[in-house]
Amino acid sequence: MSDALIQQRTVILTASPLQRIGAFALARLAERDHPDQMTVEQFDGAVGKMTEHLCLTAGVDKASDAGGYWLSASQALWPNSKINHPTRGKQSESQRRELIQQWRRIPRDADITVWPGVPCAYCDRPACDWYGKVDIPLGASVEHRNTTAPGHQGTPLCFACVASLWAFPYGCDLSGGRATAIHSWDEDFLARMTAVAVARTLSISQMPPAKVKAAPYARERMVLDGVRSYDRRITAGVELIVASNSNREQYLRTQELTEPIAQWLRSTARHPERRAGYGALLTTQASKSVPGEAFLAKRVFDSPAVVLSRAVNWLLEALSDRGTVPDEAITLAALVNSYCVEVLNLDEKDVTQLTELAHRLAALLGQDARPGPFQGFVRANARGGNLDGWFRTNSVAWLLKDGHRPDGMPAVLLSTRDSRLLFDDDNRWAHRRLLFFAVIEALAARGWKPSGSPEELEELATEAGKHAADNDSEEESR
Repeated sequence: MSDALIQQRTVILTASPLQRIGAFALARLAERDHPDQMTVEQFDGAVGKMTEHLCLTAGVDKASDAGGYWLSASQALWPNSKINHPTRGKQSESQRRELIQQWRRIPRDADITVWPGVPCAYCDRPACDWYGKVDIPLGASVEHRNTTAPGHQGTPLCFACVASLWAFPYGCDLSGGRATAIHSWDEDFLARMTAVAVARTLSISQMPPAKVKAAPYARERMVLDGVRSYDRRITAGVELIVASNSNREQYLRTQELTEPIAQWLRSTARHPERRAGYGALLTTQASKSVPGEAFLAKRVFDSPAVVLSRAVNWLLEALSDRGTVPDEAITLAALVNSYCVEVLNLDEKDVTQLTELAHRLAALLGQDARPGPFQGFVRANARGGNLDGWFRTNSVAWLLKDGHRPDGMPAVLLSTRDSRLLFDDDNRWAHRRLLFFAVIEALAARGWKPSGSPEELEELATEAGKHAADNDSEEESR
């Protein structure tokens, strides 16, 4: 075998996420952890294994029949290929098998003379042929379809990159008519996630077809589960890729879970204190129809700040339902604080400052069991509430003591720095939500429970419920 042909069987990772996922999938089919560990013989064996899987469809009439998994996959990723050509119904089983083998043929030395003489579009090594939609499972927007433009011969690729693209579906979840894959520039993490996907694909491909209703945000949940199960530090962001290359739909959507969020999610399964609060956090994120972990998975991708606001809202809703400060605030405290610092990028000194302010407010509000003073604080924090005015009034009373300032507390209720954090800082809305959360936590830690007439307690519950509803509508409008 010539050096040129050996090079065509040596995988190099490129800048294409789909090629990278496929390269690691190809390595797993060769029973190796990394593409650069494959020998030429192992590379050929992995390619041959993929061809054998496609040949199993030769005796299948429809994708919905037993054994039709790869026929179904080809319709989403390799339309117009030899496996599902429009004339397929008129072909015999042996003809179908022969066409598949021709399509997936490994180049030989005799082919070198007819190579296009241009570099591979992915890795810059010599291309072995021109390729297009039949071989490149790349979904894209309608503005950038991977069809061959008139007057062009296609995309030049080397065989190692083509084989990686053929292996891409093994590293995906193919439910719902689209390919869903996890990618990261952290190669160790990518290798682990792809290995899990290949094992799942090989198992599912041997089972009879079954229609399963997708759970809410199942794709995002797949990433969350993968990140939390990983036992090493994640050194790069994690991408969720959803693609389709079918003739009916050219589609590509990529969402990124930033490295800080990925690391924080991983910590919720590793740190005992955070693991203890994780279940409570999921409760705060749930709705009547969507489980908490599914909503958390969605929000950490597209709206991380909503995780904090939903935690605050849940505490308000619990206060409204129970008529007392929920104890869950204590369980959630450390986890929420870490989320604000590590994910929302709030300064740790600011979080500490707001926590200290919250303890002063809890001391102020907690010395009166009547629901009225706490209700006033809730109302001031609501949308349209005058929190600045509330602080001005109570700061004066606190300074003059007048029964407001407990013994041992500093003479100033709201410092200049506190005021800047709550009213002038770019993160003021996150600061206000964190402060409100911390006040509820501090009140729960003090064992404070409101007491009063049924009418007063009902009014407090109504105010809390109204504040929660206002927060929800405010987040929806942002």
